Amino acid sequence: MRSTIDTKRQPTPMIRTGQAQQAEIGSGYLETLERRLADGYARIEDANLRGQDVTAWEEFWIDLLHQYEAAVDDLPEAA
Repeated sequence: MRSTIDTKRQPTPMIRTGQAQQAEIGSGYLETLERRLADGYARIEDANLRGQDVTAWEEFWIDLLHQYEAAVDDLPEAA
């Protein structure tokens, strides 16, 4: 059996483009990060009040904050 190659079809990109990232942001990505930041902050405060070491949690929270900042910076309104 002979196979044919569709030369008109464009390859599917493996890396998300800016438009795909914008769609992800529009579909709730920012809201998810906001919830995670708020929840993490509350958990860190609670654990801190109980005298627990929250260093690793704080570092993770800061990483989430940087993700949020980067996502906001990518919004068209931020330009």
